[in-house]
Amino acid sequence: MSPQGTIELTSSDAKVFVTGSTRSNVHLKIDRVVTTKGLYVGRDEFAIEINDEGGNLKIRENSSSYSTGIVGYYNEDYEIRIEAPLGASLVIKGDDGDYSITQINGGISMSVDDGNIELTGCKGSHFAFRLDDGDLRMDEGKGTLELNIDDGDVEIKNGQFKTILADIDDGDFIIETSLADDGKYNIRAQDGLVSMMVSGGGGQFDIRHDDARIVADEGFSMKEESETYTALALPNGTANVQIRTDDAKVRLEKR
Repeated sequence: MSPQGTIELTSSDAKVFVTGSTRSNVHLKIDRVVTTKGLYVGRDEFAIEINDEGGNLKIRENSSSYSTGIVGYYNEDYEIRIEAPLGASLVIKGDDGDYSITQINGGISMSVDDGNIELTGCKGSHFAFRLDDGDLRMDEGKGTLELNIDDGDVEIKNGQFKTILADIDDGDFIIETSLADDGKYNIRAQDGLVSMMVSGGGGQFDIRHDDARIVADEGFSMKEESETYTALALPNGTANVQIRTDDAKVRLEKR
């Protein structure tokens, strides 16, 4: 694949590790071990389809299984390890499984039903995640962040985001980021905690809420407050931050 190509991965129930390196191609290693004890009646078909298209790489799992009965023990250990060029981008679709992404500097887009995602040292400028049930951890990030999470916690450190579009039904959203004057920041959370640590910049914070507790440190000044609406300002910037909550707690801090 090309140094700035895209890896598309579709898999189910795998532990996935993707690591960026100085190599100019991709190294792929798949380990899958199924252990049964006792009586297992059924069929298990498994295959991996790999295609190189115009400098991009597509990796797709084709599997099917059914069982009419298990008496005893069934276990599957399934790992996918990918070593890719540093500038690669990722598009990942998965049913279940955990994902560890390290030093991938292109865009990252992930859609996962049940699983945890951890990003370490990823220096791209576009991140998009959809999670039904799982947690997301990032140790840095910049550019655009898009989140759609049903039930899970998000923790992001050392952010420099210009755009944040976050929709979280049930879970904590904890982020440390600077604010851009022309940035777009829209956060919606029903329950849990919305915690924003502003590491640089400032602006207007418009919070619409039903039954929420709002806590802001002394760097923020109150502009307007009612039963369903709170407006605060932070100097040194003109960013506009929109937060909509139902029962979530909102905490604003300035580093």
